[in-house]
Amino acid sequence: MEKKQIYSEWDSALSEEQKNLVQDHSYTLNFRPNEPIIKQGFSANHILFLEEGMAKLSVSDQDRTTTFKIIGEGSFIGIMCSFVKKNFEFSATAIKPSRVRLIDRNVFEDLIRTNGDFAVQMVNLMSLSTNKIVHDLIYLSHKNVDGALTTILLELSGIFGRDHYQMPFSRVELAGTIGYSKESVINSLSGLQKEGIISVSGKNIRILDRKRLELISRHG
Repeated sequence: MEKKQIYSEWDSALSEEQKNLVQDHSYTLNFRPNEPIIKQGFSANHILFLEEGMAKLSVSDQDRTTTFKIIGEGSFIGIMCSFVKKNFEFSATAIKPSRVRLIDRNVFEDLIRTNGDFAVQMVNLMSLSTNKIVHDLIYLSHKNVDGALTTILLELSGIFGRDHYQMPFSRVELAGTIGYSKESVINSLSGLQKEGIISVSGKNIRILDRKRLELISRHG
């Protein structure tokens, strides 16, 4: 029986035998919107790859939950953290119907040890992912609330691939992500709507004037 192709460019350094090994030691799970994919503190026995859908990565403490990354299909889920400890120090939640492949961690680590090209590929992938998170956090920290909010709205538009989408987190989570208060976020959304730049209805966002939104994002 022909095996279904489940990989993107990340497996290009693997031989056909190694690709089959990965498939033989992995399985998929489907998740509904808002269903947890990973719970913070749980054992990290698998490497997770998001084949379809979208997910948000968050960290929680006693006071709040902060979403630090939104990922789309064709992405590993938190791979930059997967080899540091045996437990996940973040949570992942499906934003829309999603399919996740769980790859046996031991098999994945053996491939890294025995295939130098694959190891380099994974190091590059993890470095790019970490750099993007750090860059985004620093970038947002230097912006006012309008600049930070419009940056997030544009990033989400890129991930969803359209100008109208449902906000994947609450106003409180959004505030924590950009580092401003909930009230500041609500006032900024209201102001952008009054200016005719976006339309807001509950969690539904529609970008009406992308050029002005991009201008605020660059200079805010």
